[in-house]
Amino acid sequence: MRLLLDEMISPAVAHQLRDRGYDVHAVKRDRPDLERLPDPELVRRMSSERRAVVTNDIADFQPLHDQTLRRGEDHFGMVFSYDVTMPRNKASVPLWVSTLGEFLAKRPAEDALRNRGHHLPW
Repeated sequence: MRLLLDEMISPAVAHQLRDRGYDVHAVKRDRPDLERLPDPELVRRMSSERRAVVTNDIADFQPLHDQTLRRGEDHFGMVFSYDVTMPRNKASVPLWVSTLGEFLAKRPAEDALRNRGHHLPW
């Protein structure tokens, strides 16, 4: 599975996961072409790249997940995080790396989350 970390997630997480052999990009450092892109367009672009989106923006992305499926379209997965269990600060980078590393290790297939959402532990 390939991931894109949304703008609010540290690019250090993507860097460390790549060091472990995973295909993970961060909007902030690796994909400036995606910054400020409307969420529906981001989902379409990631679908074409066969990449799941990791985001804390559940309020916007959960409805996008539902709308995409209602239209009969595909996406390559959405992984939702919560500040309570996955804080977005420098001290939590190791937590992000270990949690997403375990998540990816259990889902090696490229399409493991196709048209699905997954909520990280909360």
